[in-house]
Amino acid sequence: MLIVSGSNSQNLAHKVSKLTNSKLIRTEFKKFPDGELYVKINGSVEGEDVFLINTQNNQNESIIETILLCDALNDEGARSINLVIPYMAYARQDKKFKDGESISIRALAKVYSTICDSIFIINPHEKDICSFFDVPLVYGDAVPEIAKYIANKYDGSNFVVLSPDKGAIRMAKVASNILNCPYDYLEKTRISPTEISIAPKNLDVKDKDVLIIDDIISTGGTVATTIKMLKEQGAKTVIASCIHPVLIGDALNKLFDGGADEVIGTDAYLSEVSIISVDNIVADLINKHINNI
Repeated sequence: MLIVSGSNSQNLAHKVSKLTNSKLIRTEFKKFPDGELYVKINGSVEGEDVFLINTQNNQNESIIETILLCDALNDEGARSINLVIPYMAYARQDKKFKDGESISIRALAKVYSTICDSIFIINPHEKDICSFFDVPLVYGDAVPEIAKYIANKYDGSNFVVLSPDKGAIRMAKVASNILNCPYDYLEKTRISPTEISIAPKNLDVKDKDVLIIDDIISTGGTVATTIKMLKEQGAKTVIASCIHPVLIGDALNKLFDGGADEVIGTDAYLSEVSIISVDNIVADLINKHINNI
């Protein structure tokens, strides 16, 4: 078994190679003046089960790089090519909302299904995307790692875990089980055409430490408003957490301006708040896969 890194996951690939006691194959990456990409595998992969780790936080370039790396691995005789894509770009559009739209993940699933043997991802926004793939698609869950971070840093007994909506309440439940605290989801109530209220459905946050947990934080606007309202409702501390801290533009500033005491994410999507690693999750997924071959 060999580990190959894409350009976005070099540190993660190194850590996973140590955890799985696997050789890490060096790869080269270049960009030509016209923007085209160049990749090169520096090592023998012939007859080996290869795990290519490459998160897609720069979306389009990462996708092309992944395709080129898979082509090189296939040409060099890898026995199997297994993609580890902690953050899979274009996975949020899994249905058509308007006539004429492309179902982006379906289009990419067709490509991935022809260039690899299996795929591993971390907390996709929509789990039913597996139906678009013709190869096994395996999910890893980073919520426990976030909960463990909180448990090690804070007194978990005073916490309340909140999901941003009812659809994401599973994440809040998983985290609350580790922290041994209550959980709830946030409910929006329209007060007027221009004013809404955001509050936990069933729990009171007064004098509580609050952990908001979601899969993705992008622009940060809704979460920032939520934090502000929770503080107004008497929350002592509010920590915003997510698996994939996309944090577009000034999103992080919005969150802190809204009153966040801490913003944390994982290295499934690389950002300045990616302080929790998914290395153990990825290593476990790989080990389980190898044991089942």
